[in-house]
Amino acid sequence: MDISLQLFSIKEEMKEDFARGLELTRKAGYGGVEFAGYFGFSPEKIKELLAQYQLKAVSTHAGIGRLREAFEEELEYAVKLGYSLIVCPMLPCKTKDQIIEDAEFLEACAQRAAKKGILIGYHNHAHEFVKFDGQYAQDILLETAPSLKFEPDVFWIAYAGVDPVEYLSPLVQAGRICAVHAKELAREGKDNVYIGQGKIDFKAIAKLCPPSVYPYIVEQEEFSSDHFDGISQSYQGLKKVFDQL
Repeated sequence: MDISLQLFSIKEEMKEDFARGLELTRKAGYGGVEFAGYFGFSPEKIKELLAQYQLKAVSTHAGIGRLREAFEEELEYAVKLGYSLIVCPMLPCKTKDQIIEDAEFLEACAQRAAKKGILIGYHNHAHEFVKFDGQYAQDILLETAPSLKFEPDVFWIAYAGVDPVEYLSPLVQAGRICAVHAKELAREGKDNVYIGQGKIDFKAIAKLCPPSVYPYIVEQEEFSSDHFDGISQSYQGLKKVFDQL
């Protein structure tokens, strides 16, 4: 079972030297990547580099602006690179009406993408766990867009004061989960520490969402060491959890 890296974690390295960023990802132990932009590289060139570094493309993040303006190009990258998941990484969620409007757009995207065997997902932060009329923004989004899948970021769920396992259990049963963003919350405070150094119960999450079924994607936003060491430590921390299952 491969663990993938959200390449936003090393965005500076990717921007400076795309190939070097992929090389570091592989050296840290990862077997797959989730994109956050392509830095001007064609899908053909990226496919060549992925093969060179023995990495698999599992998904991509594409903002709602990108989906509105270049949806067909995103589908083209997915088809040519062989992944079947495109994830919207954030919505503002400031009003219920705006959530519904954005959700309806994502539902339309999901229906279009399905014709090519591609899923559209949504990745949360903490603000989706503000309530409107007694309902989480995240739930309004998923309820309004029944074809939309969910890529939960367990750090942000816990950051919002919600138990990830409790929240995700019914969504797993309903078949709404498409992948898991693995990110660690500090035992005290709300820093993003390396996996294994915080308080999130990744073993319970892995039992609920088995890594043999769901792609696990590490995203490291904060570092207490250099980037390579940080992504390496989080990889090892998550691998240790999987080895104990």
